[in-house]
Amino acid sequence: MRLKLDFISSDNLDGKSEDKKINFILKKVRDGSILVMDGVMKPEEEMNLIKETMRRVDNGFPGIEICSLKKELKGMKLFFDRVSERRERLWSWLTNAPTETSLKGGITLIGPAKIIKKIKKNPDSFSVITEV
Repeated sequence: MRLKLDFISSDNLDGKSEDKKINFILKKVRDGSILVMDGVMKPEEEMNLIKETMRRVDNGFPGIEICSLKKELKGMKLFFDRVSERRERLWSWLTNAPTETSLKGGITLIGPAKIIKKIKKNPDSFSVITEV
């Protein structure tokens, strides 16, 4: 068996609805790819990804492993990030429409649970042990 890594730019997922982003990720992972994305999903997006994964688990798809490192924001960058997040929530609530989502700064690895055996996470890095 071969190990397939897909490096995905955040530009590829930015602006897509949460459902489209989750379906894109799960299709790639279900096909056996390990995704490396230059961004971090919002906590609620990651939670919904895990929920949808659990809904789709079967004998051929045992699930996913996910690990993210979020870029630490400080000062004005942190302030503007929080303002932007609140603006998105308010707009979604006022219009009752799903918001387009964007990945935050950082890196995320998502892969099939049958390939990724262990993830060791440190504050600044993570290492992945696979078995193919």
